[in-house]
Amino acid sequence: MNANELPFGTQFSPEQISLRRLLELAQEYSGKTNKEFVKQIAQEFFAKKASPEKLAGNTSISLKSYGLVTGRNTIEITDVGRNLLSIIDDEQLKKEFAKHILLNLNGLILVETLRRMYLGGDSLTNANINISLIHQGFQLQQTSNNVQVMKLWLGQAGIIVGDWKINEAALKELLGIESDEIALFKELSPEQYYFLLALCNAASNKPLVATDVRNLATASYNIDFDEKAFVSKVIRPLQDKKLIVAQKTTGGRGAKPYMVELTEKTKREVVEPLLTQFKDQVGNALTDAYCKTFSDLRSEIDSENTYVKGLALEAFAIKVMRIIGLDFIRTRYRDIQIGGAEVDVLFDSTRLLYSRWQVQCKNTSTVTIDMVAKEVGLSHMLKSNAIVMMTTGHLTSEAKKYARRIMEDMNLCILMLEKEDVDCIISNPTSIVDIFNQQSEEAKKIKILHEGES
Repeated sequence: MNANELPFGTQFSPEQISLRRLLELAQEYSGKTNKEFVKQIAQEFFAKKASPEKLAGNTSISLKSYGLVTGRNTIEITDVGRNLLSIIDDEQLKKEFAKHILLNLNGLILVETLRRMYLGGDSLTNANINISLIHQGFQLQQTSNNVQVMKLWLGQAGIIVGDWKINEAALKELLGIESDEIALFKELSPEQYYFLLALCNAASNKPLVATDVRNLATASYNIDFDEKAFVSKVIRPLQDKKLIVAQKTTGGRGAKPYMVELTEKTKREVVEPLLTQFKDQVGNALTDAYCKTFSDLRSEIDSENTYVKGLALEAFAIKVMRIIGLDFIRTRYRDIQIGGAEVDVLFDSTRLLYSRWQVQCKNTSTVTIDMVAKEVGLSHMLKSNAIVMMTTGHLTSEAKKYARRIMEDMNLCILMLEKEDVDCIISNPTSIVDIFNQQSEEAKKIKILHEGES
């Protein structure tokens, strides 16, 4: 399964077909043409429907997407499909298929998304869940039924019950993990994540030298570590989370290396697939935005941990900009053409006219003219219409004068959210509308005045 995708599920729900019978047909038609296979599916499941072979064609595509058959012109049952077919008990078949979905088809991301949306008080509908996944980078349409079909298959195994509720007991029985544990792995820093993934890949039953694992992570995933802070930023946090056991060696001269190994928690079958599924979302502020309140984010913005507060401010930005109806594009956008310069968050809007917004988050006491100028330069490459400078401090007077001059001379709007604005939004999130409306009016006056002077 590709990253940030859910399997295609049209005409493949348990309400429409029999999984066991489709697997039997897949085995029976292995080596035969896809056309013959589709014709048989149409005859058995869609004979009374309009365009039966078209519907059956969707079922065939879904079978491939779920990893049960392969082939283009001819059909071959996969090892996964063959193993499922060998299960005699129907209830066990449902559980094993659900396990396949969770571990191999991004099902754990769906579980984590449902948990976060539930904690955030979001309405759990098919459309809203699609939107949440889209904002995490998933390739989905808002009206897609892929999530709904996955829900039905997981429901057959008792994993999702009722209105999208996670059955924790069933999930733990099947995988040995609860949904809140998924977040423990997902919320690792990039350095912690790749170190742990490298340790899992090493698959050793004996303790390994931590620096050797670090070097393996660097070689495998091109991740850089701060060697001076390696213990405090990677080893100790993973040990505190009980994801690794770390012991310092004794004896001999010089610095003593740490020896590390997995704990019983991280030796489980589910851990490596879980880490793999969340690989593209490590460090993504959006993952926190859906389950944390503004007051929670305020606390984290004030954290002494620079990584935590930086991530929290990005999450705050995403949450705020969504209030005014902007469509999240991505976080931490980096463009090689502009020297690797980075924009914290990008948004698009298609309301009446298309516009692009770039947001720069600064958890510093002052935002200087150089910082604003850098964003103006980036706006040319990104084709942005609006820049938002968001800070827990204040813009200097020179920075504000520069922003005013840019708005006079260019078709660009620069909005500023300073400490008082952030505090106001936290106490009343909808105040963002009034704050931006007021600044937009000021920008309009600047442009009108400048036109009158020319």
